[in-house]
Amino acid sequence: MNNSIKEVDSILLTSDILHTLRNSLNAILGYSQILQDDDSDADEQRRMQISIENAALNIKSLVSIKKEALKNDATITLKNQKTNKESCSVKNSFMNQKVLIVDDKPENLSLFSDILRPFHYDLSLATSGVMALESLKTFHPDLILLDVVMPQMNGYEVLQEIKKDKRTCDIPVIFLTAKDTTEDIVKGLEAGAVDYIAKPFHPKELIARVSTHLEKARVFANLKRLMEHSFHELYTPLSVISSAMQIQELEHEKTDYTQMTLAACKTLQNIYDDLYYSIQYKNRVRPKIVFDFATLLLQRIHYFSLVAQSRSLKFKTNLPNQMLLQLNQEDMERVVDNLLSNALKYTQECGEITISLVQNHGMWIFSICNPIAKEIDAQKIFMKYYRQEEEVFGLGLGLELVQTICKENSIKINASTEDELFCIQMELEIK
Repeated sequence: MNNSIKEVDSILLTSDILHTLRNSLNAILGYSQILQDDDSDADEQRRMQISIENAALNIKSLVSIKKEALKNDATITLKNQKTNKESCSVKNSFMNQKVLIVDDKPENLSLFSDILRPFHYDLSLATSGVMALESLKTFHPDLILLDVVMPQMNGYEVLQEIKKDKRTCDIPVIFLTAKDTTEDIVKGLEAGAVDYIAKPFHPKELIARVSTHLEKARVFANLKRLMEHSFHELYTPLSVISSAMQIQELEHEKTDYTQMTLAACKTLQNIYDDLYYSIQYKNRVRPKIVFDFATLLLQRIHYFSLVAQSRSLKFKTNLPNQMLLQLNQEDMERVVDNLLSNALKYTQECGEITISLVQNHGMWIFSICNPIAKEIDAQKIFMKYYRQEEEVFGLGLGLELVQTICKENSIKINASTEDELFCIQMELEIK
């Protein structure tokens, strides 16, 4: 038992040593490259870089080391650094963009700052996760560089808090860490990081990745802002059309024209909702709550009833009085809306769409089936931008979004065709 404890302590000790050494090596490697790029004793600096890189490759073989105090002059601050044409281009593109750097090692913060400062970023530094979250209340960065291994609050915990807050959830986060196993990388990306840089890294790698993700963030922010503004521009005329048609029906009578116009408004709204939802899906916090899925189904069926009536289609339902589900309700509403919309698109006039929710072997099986005039390729139906017929209205985003949401929530979904009937089924856990 004591031997086991000593073995665990040894592993932990080696991990701590590895982290400390790689941080120090990263600082040395970074500054050696800066000096090399500055054409100062290039051959000597190159040899220094190769030595450090070799040390980094062999570092895992070390099992012990004496702790040495950090010297005040362990890092070198280079002012008035020369820049090449490439760096000038980056400077002009990203001048004044804000970057928050979080690392518990002062020498790392100094290194990162010196690498990025020549590019005129507005930098803010934090030596702990708590300090970083406090900084976000007043400093609104375009990008966050976040160390994983920190005392008290590690990088994963900091990222979790960032994603919870609507004001910060869209900020791209790049992990910086000595942990570079496949499992660590996957864990970081699944937590919501956009990238992962292992220490020791090349300064040019840091510069390239920072600039790339800042550009992506800028494009995403502009697109999201455009969608938010167009939301009002689109929904206002749609609301006016809907209201006008409803008044027309009250003052006179319902006609095929008023019903078709109202149905078209709902179809346009659903297409826009898909587009907007797809853009911001990955960056949104999606809390899971317990809600009645059967009630949600009835509400969405009622919402699409006008579209069905405009094409002389009918809904046939087999639903329980109640079915509790613990997922994000907004996600499931998008799933249901897109499945109903898809069925309405491909069902011939006067056809019947069957919707059922039944228990089977400890699971709830939700299915929606509709008659089809010709064969549908069930293997391609969930592909991005796939559309069965070019003349059918839509963007081809709906079912791909359905599959994305189902995958994120470990929901099994499949499509099949048999006897001129197309069906989509989902397996849902009983609450």
